[in-house]
This record gives sequence, C-alpha cells and structure tokens, in this order.
Amino acid sequence: MKYKVVLFDADGTLYNFDKAAVQALKSSFEKYNLTWTDNIFEFYEQVNKKLWNDFEKGLISTSEIKTERFKQFFDVINVRGINSVQFSFDYLDALSQNNFLLEEAEDIVNWSSKKFELAIVTNGLASVQNPRFMNSELRKYFKYIIISEEIGFAKPKSEFFDFTFQKFNNPSKKDVIIIGDNLNSDIKGGLDYGIDACWFNPAKAKNINGIIPTYEISNLNELKKILM
Repeated sequence: MKYKVVLFDADGTLYNFDKAAVQALKSSFEKYNLTWTDNIFEFYEQVNKKLWNDFEKGLISTSEIKTERFKQFFDVINVRGINSVQFSFDYLDALSQNNFLLEEAEDIVNWSSKKFELAIVTNGLASVQNPRFMNSELRKYFKYIIISEEIGFAKPKSEFFDFTFQKFNNPSKKDVIIIGDNLNSDIKGGLDYGIDACWFNPAKAKNINGIIPTYEISNLNELKKILM
C-alpha cells in the first residue's frame, strides 16, 4: 500500500459543519428571541471565516474568536442589547451537540481503518469538537483526535504536524497523506510539511490560490483508488 497513516480533516471533509452551524445558530436566535432571515448565516460566515483565517495566520487566539465573533456579527446585522459573550457560549454549547456526517464519510473511514492508521486533525475549539467526536459513529475508527486548541498550534503551522507525527512515532513523510477541504490549512500545510495532500472539493470550486494539491477529489470514495 502507498500510505501507512491517513490524516483526515473534520469539518467540511467528514462532517457537514455548515448544517450543524446553521442549526446551532437558529436555536440560539430562538433562545434570544431574535428574528432569523435567510441571509443571517451568510453574514455570520463572513465574520467567522475572517476570524478563523486570522487564527490560522497566528494573528489571534481561539479565545479572541470566542469573544469577538458575535460582537462583530451583531454589529453587522445591527443587533443591540445582547450579551455577545453569553450568546457565544450558548451557540457553542448547541454546536457541540450536532455532528452531521457528509455523504460517504462513514464508508470511507470504515474502509480506511482496515488498512491504515487514522487520525482526525482539526482546527477547532475543544469544547465543541470533543463532544461531537465522542458522540460520533466515526470515533471508533480513529487512533488519535488532534485538536489545535488542545495542542497550542493550528494547521498549517509545522508545529501542528510535528505533534501529529510524534503521536505516530515519526513515520516517514512519504507514508503519510492528509485529506481536507481547506486549501490553506490542510493542503498547503501538508505540502509545506513534505507530505502528500488531497483536496476534497465537492463543489468543484475553481482553484485560484495557486496551491496545487497532490490529488483532488469531489467524492470521498475516490480516495480508495488514491490510497491503494
């Protein structure tokens, strides 16, 4: 077999994070008697993605994401009189209870677990990710769950991959591949570290970043040919 260790990103690769986030945000809006409209999540994502991009660049901490995200979001949608810190806590609690799988996720992970050592490698908040993983049918397939907030480094930083490799007793880089949907944190992070990287691109979005993955797939089951 070509590889020995397979690293899977979580959200957007195995888990339908957008669905979980919409549900958590809607329930939080209901709790605070706020009006939900069709464009609310779009406004939220604009704020959220910018903050996570800043986090991946090392510009802000996860604590700042927690405190700033809804403060900035409420400014955008002109909401006043809501405690943004408490709202964030309630949203994260709701989010931690949602773990919708993407199509083919369990099939490919089950198949992979019989042939390779597996880890989930995720940039995320431990208070959200740990409950989601512990309550997920995928948990039993993974040797390690590596969460950026718990180790102090985020993808694409090399320290994140150093930590991951140490967990697997420092395998040869040619024996490791990462699969993820984010061209920067997953693909560039993996390539810069010297391992193969497979871009999961279900929307078949145009790659305008100049980051060239080792492989590109739009369906998770396409991994079977790549990994073998």
